[in-house]
Amino acid sequence: MSDARGAAHNEPIFVTRRQAEAARFCFLGEFGYEIISWIPYLLYLKRTLGLKLRTLSRPGSSVFYAFSDDHREAPASLIGGVWGEPASYDRLRRRFRSTRLIHPGPDMINKRRISVEGVEWTTRDIHRPLAETNYVRPDLSAVEAWSPIPGRPLVVLNNKYFVQWPGTFNAPVNYFDRASLVALRDLLVQRGYGVAYNHFVEKTAADEHQRLDDEGIFGLDAATYDLRSRYAETTCPADRNRLQISVYNAADFVIGPQGGNLYLPAVCRKPIFLLMRAGDYVDYRELGRLYGVAVEAFYEPRHLLNWLGSTLPWRSKAPRTIRRRTQGASDELHVVTDASIYASVIDVREQGERDLGSPGRAEPIRR
Repeated sequence: MSDARGAAHNEPIFVTRRQAEAARFCFLGEFGYEIISWIPYLLYLKRTLGLKLRTLSRPGSSVFYAFSDDHREAPASLIGGVWGEPASYDRLRRRFRSTRLIHPGPDMINKRRISVEGVEWTTRDIHRPLAETNYVRPDLSAVEAWSPIPGRPLVVLNNKYFVQWPGTFNAPVNYFDRASLVALRDLLVQRGYGVAYNHFVEKTAADEHQRLDDEGIFGLDAATYDLRSRYAETTCPADRNRLQISVYNAADFVIGPQGGNLYLPAVCRKPIFLLMRAGDYVDYRELGRLYGVAVEAFYEPRHLLNWLGSTLPWRSKAPRTIRRRTQGASDELHVVTDASIYASVIDVREQGERDLGSPGRAEPIRR
């Protein structure tokens, strides 16, 4: 991106109410930035000024823009990183030649000033404490809760597997591998919880998802469920997003790796326990403050497992017999114990390292 193009996308936008209603507010960047910064500003404009808003965002975003009077969805090929790519907004502008497009600038700490009737967009840096000026928190409680595992308190276990920050890392860094997934599943089921596994893949122009060995771990018994089986039943991105929200609304808490996958559970006001080998802890601390939920961060799965083992209440009185799939063998019924749970992570990932650490939570990584 040249300096000239960057400057053009940072030009301030000051519009009247009438001009705002004739324009279209667009967002083509990362979901976390959108849900924590852009949508709260538009909600504020809607509720305080009563604007007739026209909006545009990612595939499946209609559920997040229920307040919009005219919402459109852009193709996945236009969805980029952070606040969105200037080239994508340029392409969009060619499709809406007669309409003014209002969208963020390209910089991490956004330099573009946007003001409607004197009401300014203020949340231009999401990696710091949020002042909540001209800001309304999204509320997704209207989406009916649904649990795929009735009869047990529900835990949603999120996962992802793609390269973040390519300039810093050349391989995925924040994710749960197979051994960790098995150990988390066994611990949670043993304690009486149902586990819904959510490896949700959003197609964008920025993220290159890689294959993760996580098939055949969940959905083998009545206590676990793999949400990919439901995602496969529909081609509609909005239906998949509603499904995610409905399951989050039914959950007791959500576990997941650092990233945008944990913003939505916080908006649904669920405690989040996150694996964060790299990332900005302030983002999740602010999520917890905004939505009044507990947030716990851990360096490695073994720290999370140790903390869960010492913290989670027992929802069942005895170890449960569950079905576990082992590599190179057929599924076998066996009784899971705390020792076997921890050993499954130690043996596969940390040969010779037997210390699981203290029972308390690990300090989060800060960058």
